[in-house]
Amino acid sequence: MPNPEPSDAFRRILQTLNDLDREIVSRDDPETLLPEIAKAATKLLPLAVCSLWRRETSSPVDRLRLAAVGDAKDRRFFPQTLNLSGSVSRQALASGTCHTVPDLAAAPPSAERDLAAQGGLVSLLCMPVAAQGSTAAGVLMGFTADRHAFSDLDVQVAEALARQAGMVWHLTALQGATRRAKAELHTRKRVDRAKEILMDERGMNAEEAYRWIQKRSMDTRRSMRDVAETIILSSETGHYTSIPHALDLLDKLPRK
Repeated sequence: MPNPEPSDAFRRILQTLNDLDREIVSRDDPETLLPEIAKAATKLLPLAVCSLWRRETSSPVDRLRLAAVGDAKDRRFFPQTLNLSGSVSRQALASGTCHTVPDLAAAPPSAERDLAAQGGLVSLLCMPVAAQGSTAAGVLMGFTADRHAFSDLDVQVAEALARQAGMVWHLTALQGATRRAKAELHTRKRVDRAKEILMDERGMNAEEAYRWIQKRSMDTRRSMRDVAETIILSSETGHYTSIPHALDLLDKLPRK
């Protein structure tokens, strides 16, 4: 017996999720996809507005920072940060499960209830977003314009979208780590080259050359890479200028 064709609704859900998956792995800057994920939530779920929030782990106050909204005009509903104290989002983050509230006006006080009251919104869906493994890094937060009891399918779709947002944050973190590693490797190579020049031209040993570069870095309040570049530049141009003058010259040159 042949498998039944999926309904138009299921086809639309699968197509949207697959399109987002392809975009996530192909974009140079995955975070630019976050508004599209939030917008997809308003298309696939009965939500009037949807937003993505990132937990600020470095902040002394336990709070969320707005990361994206489904539509630019919806930003007026949301502050830049949201305190987690007494919020539904805190419960979702703590439990790692979706929290829904059919009628926020009838629910206990919370930051989400205040947001709904300002925007004339009614029901809430709050899905935790895991950026790496099971660690909840933020939430997908959606509101309806009318009272709504979210179905199991609603929750599953929200979970799939939250997983994509988490993938975006994870890939962004990996890209940042890769860029830092490349920059550190380049710096190490340039410092090593500068050390070789000092050892050849000034008779220093490796440790003395490194300390010399390190001291000039502290004295001029510039990075060791900048000081190394000035030493290399002086060697390549065939004359020596003082480190401060060479740093001024370095600032005028295009960076590779």
